[in-house]
Amino acid sequence: MAAGKRKTGDTSGKRGPKAKRTTPVLNEALAEAAWLEADAALAQALTAFELLSQADTGRERSEAMALLDQALIRAVRRRGLTRFGATGGREPYDPARHDLAEPGERPPRTVCIVGQGVMRGCEILAPARVRKAP
Repeated sequence: MAAGKRKTGDTSGKRGPKAKRTTPVLNEALAEAAWLEADAALAQALTAFELLSQADTGRERSEAMALLDQALIRAVRRRGLTRFGATGGREPYDPARHDLAEPGERPPRTVCIVGQGVMRGCEILAPARVRKAP
């Protein structure tokens, strides 16, 4: 028998092919869970960034904000994240896609987008911030 190979049924105590597959599967699951958390945090940072970008600030801050925006856009593209909801736009209210700023007794039919949401594929990571349309 060649060195490093074992016959089926060998009970020498060495790990078999099944044991070798278990560790990578667990590692992949843990890595995916960590990325899911990172995605959610990045989505929240992206929506918070929009609030900062709307502030009336000086030239240096404006330039720094533009650089930060570009960096965030690159990061979210690499992770497959996209923004949704055009700021200032109107659309039918969907509680799965929208975070209503001032909820009332009845949900509104139409809302105005105050801040964009973030999603990956069909999964909403940060809902769009909205208010009741006038």
